[in-house]
Amino acid sequence: MKKKILIVTANYYKEISDGLLSSALKTIPKISKIKIIKVPGVFEIPVTISKNLTKFDAFLALGCVIKGETAHFEYISGSCANALANLNIHSKIPVLFGVVTAYNRKQAEERSQINFDHSDNRNIGFNVANAAKILLSSETL
Repeated sequence: MKKKILIVTANYYKEISDGLLSSALKTIPKISKIKIIKVPGVFEIPVTISKNLTKFDAFLALGCVIKGETAHFEYISGSCANALANLNIHSKIPVLFGVVTAYNRKQAEERSQINFDHSDNRNIGFNVANAAKILLSSETL
């Protein structure tokens, strides 16, 4: 039976999110049914997932928050992480946190590079897609 996966990706740092999405899509097994929803920013990811909880077997949250000169970074990244953790715990459906939280653009770019040939692949999209594969395997459910 095909596993249904919803990937919610934030467009605020589109080039970062695109790298995460590309790596996730290359990693998820072809036997999965994948739907992608794009939202403006990471703050909108949890509500989008919550509206779709009964329709999918797993969720990947992809996006990026880069620290600026205000506390906005802490509020947005913390709110998103907490909301996704609550969805994960209460729904018992895998909700994987693939949001890059970086102090600068260089760090964010490094975490979204498509580098499958590198033994230390740091792409967050790749990492959460691998986690989804493990969580959705018959041995772990």
